[in-house]
Amino acid sequence: MSAQSIGILRIAGLFAAALAIVAGGLLVSDAGAGGATSAQSVVLGKTSVYPSSGCPDPDKCEVIARVTGIQMKADGVDHPFRSPITGRLVAWWLKLPRLHSTQIQSFNSLFGGEPAARVAILRRGKGGRFRLVRQGPTQALKADLDGKGRARYRLAEPLVVKEGDYIGLTAITWIPAFAVNLDAAANYWLASRTKDKCATPPASRPKRFAAYYRRTQAQLRTSTVKEYQCTYQTARLLYWARIVADAPESPGGGTSPQGG
Repeated sequence: MSAQSIGILRIAGLFAAALAIVAGGLLVSDAGAGGATSAQSVVLGKTSVYPSSGCPDPDKCEVIARVTGIQMKADGVDHPFRSPITGRLVAWWLKLPRLHSTQIQSFNSLFGGEPAARVAILRRGKGGRFRLVRQGPTQALKADLDGKGRARYRLAEPLVVKEGDYIGLTAITWIPAFAVNLDAAANYWLASRTKDKCATPPASRPKRFAAYYRRTQAQLRTSTVKEYQCTYQTARLLYWARIVADAPESPGGGTSPQGG
């Protein structure tokens, strides 16, 4: 083969690789030690615009409490938390606002304790049902309510995710990573509540409010199936999740070695 032909093949190979990267969308490659390339990964929840919580403004500060939620549309992006790959969830983020100590104390009193969350792996079934297949450990959030931006939480034991699974966010008590008054057509989330529980009572009616939140509606037990019948528009749960793809199998049935 001539040198010119080899040069053409090399350029064609580089062009094909570039197309593969573009087609991958959010898929990225992380460089490992010694310049080796690790498995591809994807960050779920990426959009062009990232809204902020209304907190600590008392007239705009809202939280989610004692529920599991899945953002189904964010900034016009459909299914931003449906995994396009099979792999392992290794880390997740929350965009947390700064809160006044009096606000924290008030929310603690209303929702049964200091802010805490879990990341959830959910598999969609029929009729708005989701199975909780795996979940991360409970993460305390109070120390990160300093307004510095996104807080990252690495998982000591990554969670297996199958292609098509959804990544949800569970409020064990309450979570202020929540933006409201957004474009209704471009933002909505699903909650692990039945239709009769979609209308949350206002805090100005303390007895009804307390009765509503007395019992958690979050999906907390793995392998259980729960109906997500409540859709909330104009709002966004401010979370993200990174999934590292499984290494491809070699022709012999094992995994392909990484690097050279």
